[in-house]
Amino acid sequence: MRRVLAARPLAQCAGLLEKLRAEGWQAGHLPLMEIEPLPEALAALPAQAARADALFWVSPSAIDVGWPALAGMDFSGKRLACVGAASARRLADLSGRPVLHPTAGSDSEALLALPELADASGQRWLIVRGQGGRPLLADTLAARGAEVGVAEVYRRVDGAPDWAAFDAAPPDAVIITSGEMVEQLFRLAGPRRTGALQCLLYCVPHPRIAERLAAFGAARIVTTRADDAALVAGLKEWFRRHP
Repeated sequence: MRRVLAARPLAQCAGLLEKLRAEGWQAGHLPLMEIEPLPEALAALPAQAARADALFWVSPSAIDVGWPALAGMDFSGKRLACVGAASARRLADLSGRPVLHPTAGSDSEALLALPELADASGQRWLIVRGQGGRPLLADTLAARGAEVGVAEVYRRVDGAPDWAAFDAAPPDAVIITSGEMVEQLFRLAGPRRTGALQCLLYCVPHPRIAERLAAFGAARIVTTRADDAALVAGLKEWFRRHP
């Protein structure tokens, strides 16, 4: 039985793990990073959102942590945006509003390429994210004339993988869904596991994550579209070609 580990915050793993198990594989969670809400930022979020014309949610974690603080808010007349189709569906269900997102690509570059964002003059954007993160979206929207605010509603904290179990039964594949997780994997695993990590098969939803893995010496990387079904399909095809 193939053993596949998903390196994603636990709150976002359930659907992916279910799909992996449906293929007959042994699926598990690799807790490299967890999400810690920031209460003060969440308390300030409703006032920030009320002033904004548009809200951009950078990740599933931003939705998980930030949305409950906005329960009951009227989003009429506000634009909602994100980069992933799955996140867009979730936001649409939560808000009852259409959600702007790219269909070609799943990153800030793809969102910024949409004609709706070519001119942001006079718009007030709020970016809901964790601490840190890429400045590209904020900088580009500001350059296009928008007033841009940032709500950093969570921070990332180290997870605690069971490395003894990992060493005893190395997985057939690891699914990693962010570049930060790549850094976490090699840092938390320690130098003595570098060789073993470089030999693993990885499945990722973006070329930028694949580039990070390659920089650490990983050679077997499957790159797919950014949704759980595509990740599973990519692994299934790899396993079919490499029985």
